Amino acid sequence: MIDICDCDVQDKEQLALFRLKRTEWKRCLIDDTFSVSKQIMNMLWNDTVFRTINEARRLAHERNSDDIGFNGPLLELFDQGYVTSQVMAVRRLTDPNFYDPSRAVISLPRLIEDMEFNSDLITRENYVCYEGVAFEGVSHDKDGINWIHWKTKHENFDRLSKVQPDKRTRADKIEKPVFKQLLRELKVCEGLRTYGNKFIAHASDSRNRMSLTDNQKKITLKGLDECYQTIIRVASFIGVVILYEHSLGGVPVPQYDHLENLVKPMVLRDDIEKLDIFWSNRVKEVDGWDNDIWQRF
Repeated sequence: MIDICDCDVQDKEQLALFRLKRTEWKRCLIDDTFSVSKQIMNMLWNDTVFRTINEARRLAHERNSDDIGFNGPLLELFDQGYVTSQVMAVRRLTDPNFYDPSRAVISLPRLIEDMEFNSDLITRENYVCYEGVAFEGVSHDKDGINWIHWKTKHENFDRLSKVQPDKRTRADKIEKPVFKQLLRELKVCEGLRTYGNKFIAHASDSRNRMSLTDNQKKITLKGLDECYQTIIRVASFIGVVILYEHSLGGVPVPQYDHLENLVKPMVLRDDIEKLDIFWSNRVKEVDGWDNDIWQRF
């Protein structure tokens, strides 16, 4: 990246601080091992795998053939695992910001609130010029593709700051309601968060469940989709508009045959008896865990 001294920015010290914060925001959004982007991709991948198998389940039911079918206990575990993984994925992505560094998380609220807190650093000149682009005087004929980026950045900031193009100044800043609106959008996930808190992360006492609404007591595919869409839109707004990087979302493209072995049986008929014996042995093992409670306690 071009040296700060060579950037067309009047407040060099503020630009240095902006670069540091922008690097941190980009790390949380895109670069970190547990970045928002990677969390979203994992969430969408698991969702698509589940829905594909769920569609296979529907097709098997429609065919009503003895030649195909799914094991009941396996499907129940599959359903429970899906609900748990997806609810917790939404919960992680929408976790509030903890100001104690030892409890810091990577989530959209944390990112949005930190941007709002440091919004004085996100001036128009820092937003447009932090990589070395001139603040003004860029032309289509002379600068080509750089002019397109320069033009888009200024137009983005016009909308973020609610400033008309003929009123632009280097000190323009993002309007505070922009961040408030992003946080409000995420409120659509509150019902799912409540479900996760009451039924997955914790075993809520019956008295604490009495005040829950019907929507807070159940999970639907439609409700999950509403959360996915909101999370992707908020994250993409930050990525595309505020950080001027790229959009987030989309199901990862597998680099292998992701439907391989679906047409094969899971177990050979000759091995069913072995599995029955395994099951019985496991039951006996577990049943024996409380035989010596007086010796233990």
